[in-house]
Amino acid sequence: MTSALTPVMRELRITEDELHAAGDFLDRVGQAGMCKSLLDIAFAMTAIDTRRHGIPGTRTNLEGPVYRPGAPTRATNNLIERDLSPDADLLVLSGQVTDAVTGRPMSGVELDFWHADEHGRYDYDGNHLRGVVHSGQDGRYRVDTIMPVDYAEHLNDPIGELLAMLDRDGYRAAHIHLKVRVRGVERLTTQLFRGDSPHLDQDYVIGAVSEDLVVEPRLVGTVDGHRQYAMSFDIAVPPLPADHLVEGS
Repeated sequence: MTSALTPVMRELRITEDELHAAGDFLDRVGQAGMCKSLLDIAFAMTAIDTRRHGIPGTRTNLEGPVYRPGAPTRATNNLIERDLSPDADLLVLSGQVTDAVTGRPMSGVELDFWHADEHGRYDYDGNHLRGVVHSGQDGRYRVDTIMPVDYAEHLNDPIGELLAMLDRDGYRAAHIHLKVRVRGVERLTTQLFRGDSPHLDQDYVIGAVSEDLVVEPRLVGTVDGHRQYAMSFDIAVPPLPADHLVEGS
């Protein structure tokens, strides 16, 4: 690491005072318990993309800090457990699950969803906007939920300070988290991004947003006073890395 950073320090002519200021910042990050988050923001997508390079299928993305295993199976495909505020918009997300190698539809696949509410907050105590649905015989799936919104969780902490210095706006583009399991084995973790978010180009997780994970919402009507949107996203389930290596050998 020293050999990699020394040329950068020389090129930028980093002073001793600037070096000490960086040390003070890292101290604040550590005291706030945010070192893991800082590394995720800066480097997680590089690690993920490197590990999955050459493996076909939907792009893998960051799990994030709020995943909780054991979300309930939603027999009705509905993730909503609480009364919604008037400004919440409904969402029907649907698509088809296929094998990334063969292209064949995959039935009975577990799709584990979680995302923030209409205020940009996750449910840490219950399972509102969390749940598992399964693909049907034709590989089709559907989930009924609400539209995610952009949120900024680091505006008043050391990470927010760094983002401001880097001229980044400190928001995460609205997204839905997803894990895919086949016969109980996890095959994919990813995020789907709302195509009309104004923060797609400035999402604070560097490299998280890519065109293939951006989904455009369509207004389809109104239900009980809430606007309802539809989004379509097809999931190509990647092979396990070991399977891929065997097939490519």
